[in-house]
Amino acid sequence: MMIYFYQLVIDLWFNLVVQQATVAGPWELCKHLNFTHDAGSMIPYHKNLTTQGYRALIYSGDHDMCVPYTGSEKWTSSLGYAIVDEWRPWYTKEKIQGYTQGYANNLTFLTIKGSGHTVPEYKPQESLYFYDSWLQGKKI
Repeated sequence: MMIYFYQLVIDLWFNLVVQQATVAGPWELCKHLNFTHDAGSMIPYHKNLTTQGYRALIYSGDHDMCVPYTGSEKWTSSLGYAIVDEWRPWYTKEKIQGYTQGYANNLTFLTIKGSGHTVPEYKPQESLYFYDSWLQGKKI
């Protein structure tokens, strides 16, 4: 079955005239890059959009070594919005998957237990659950 699937992919490439990419070197997770541009704080953008009525979901894995959840928690609370849903666990199948806190202006902060920086990679089922719930306007 796998060989059949692989052949379908190769046939698709040739039919779509897709060129295979060349690899410049081995891919490394969190490779150290020297950036020359910094967009600055995104807090004013979030404040602007949420005060206009746009919903926002800010989430962080609690094992994220690139952007610790404590930093995300701090900047979301720094917006000064009233807490409308106190810090509490969120669950799937009666198991705690993380914690969430809701703020005024439709801002939600959420953590995912055991997840690193790329949450859907580390916790795909849990990610689908909270994305789906949030997109449907359901309480996570």
